[in-house]
Amino acid sequence: MKLRKAVACICALSLGVSALAGCQKVSDSSSAAQSQTSAGEQNQELNIAVFEGGYGREVWDDLAKQFEAKNPGVKINVTANAKLGDVIRPQIMNGNPPDFIFLASTNESGILQSLIQDKKLEDISDVFTGDLKDKMIDGTLSAPTISPYGDGKVYAAPLSYSTMGLFYNKTLFKENNWEVPETWDEFFALGDKAKAKGIALFTYAAANDPSYNEIVVNPTIAVAGGEQALQDCLNYKKGAWKSDAVKKTFDLYQKIKDGGYLLNGTLAMTHTQSQQQFLQNKCLFIPNGNWLETEMKDAPKADAFEYGFAGLPTFSKTDKKFIWANCEEMYIPKDAKNIPLAKKFLASLYEDASIQTLASKAGIIPPIKGAANLVKDSIDQSVYDTFTITDKGYTPVTGSYALTSQTEVNLRDDLYQDLNQIMAGTLTTDKWSDNLEKDAETLSSLILK
Repeated sequence: MKLRKAVACICALSLGVSALAGCQKVSDSSSAAQSQTSAGEQNQELNIAVFEGGYGREVWDDLAKQFEAKNPGVKINVTANAKLGDVIRPQIMNGNPPDFIFLASTNESGILQSLIQDKKLEDISDVFTGDLKDKMIDGTLSAPTISPYGDGKVYAAPLSYSTMGLFYNKTLFKENNWEVPETWDEFFALGDKAKAKGIALFTYAAANDPSYNEIVVNPTIAVAGGEQALQDCLNYKKGAWKSDAVKKTFDLYQKIKDGGYLLNGTLAMTHTQSQQQFLQNKCLFIPNGNWLETEMKDAPKADAFEYGFAGLPTFSKTDKKFIWANCEEMYIPKDAKNIPLAKKFLASLYEDASIQTLASKAGIIPPIKGAANLVKDSIDQSVYDTFTITDKGYTPVTGSYALTSQTEVNLRDDLYQDLNQIMAGTLTTDKWSDNLEKDAETLSSLILK
């Protein structure tokens, strides 16, 4: 799974992730999910289109079979593709979209953003009523891509919820008596110890998705300047990208470059290539999310490799600690042919059986209170660790870039392409801030109201 272009569906400010650790039975709770197949649903087909990516196709085939078994006479046709946007865009433009789409706003296709801008999403507020609404993690139904028009209605639904941070090899750390660093000073001191053993400190997906560094940049800005400093950046506030908080964050990357802490060859590595190097102990840390273990399950690894997950270091041990959190959306186009059945299928994905399938087959845990403990025995430890990071004092920080009218200016792309230039030694941090400030000035006048 890759963190790609455009707006991230990020589930509102400072979510209460600890609520995931509750032990009660979860969803099975919306009226849409509980209703039996009506006579009108007999012998109907539902066309669903899902992003294949790191989660794979199998989980969706299984979910389709489960729904069909509970709803006799219904047939689900699954379209799964890593380039799903290219597949369904012509269908949408011709007024014949899939009935249900799972393709996050982080995807480079921009499908969800286009549907939002064109007001071509079905209102699905009626799915989130009663117990189901109450069991959703706080804030997840009010994110900008979930409820985009300020009318209190829900037009997209959060499916995969996660926090993201730094992955490391627990075995490697145990063998060397290394501790996970709490501060950036400790981070670089550990980097010096690792260099002495021929191991780099850091790598990332520079060649095809440097925006993985959002996992580092965004919470670090919040640590340095408070959550408002981050929100000012995401909302293109004048001067935000030249703030002290941004400077402190950007200086960390300059230090990675100047200190020789970056894994050699990183700038030519894709996300899978950088992950493979990490799995073979070529570096200590890689920014990533809970899909990593599933995505790389068949990749060769160092002996006795054991995934570890850590939050971001802070500048001092007294700083408030933040962790980046996001979700991936599913939605129903307004022009879909079978909206009632699509809503019923969407609601079913929050039922206990579906949550267990999502977790066991793809490491996906929906933002339902108690979901993490419900599926603990069927998920990788690293996935569970991403949901319990708040037990270590981390506060989830979230947000999304303000939606704008169509423009070729993409601040998020420029942010991480410029980061690559920092690592290549072809850009200064001051120029990096200047470039983003210029983008923000343009975009601030294009924000959708």
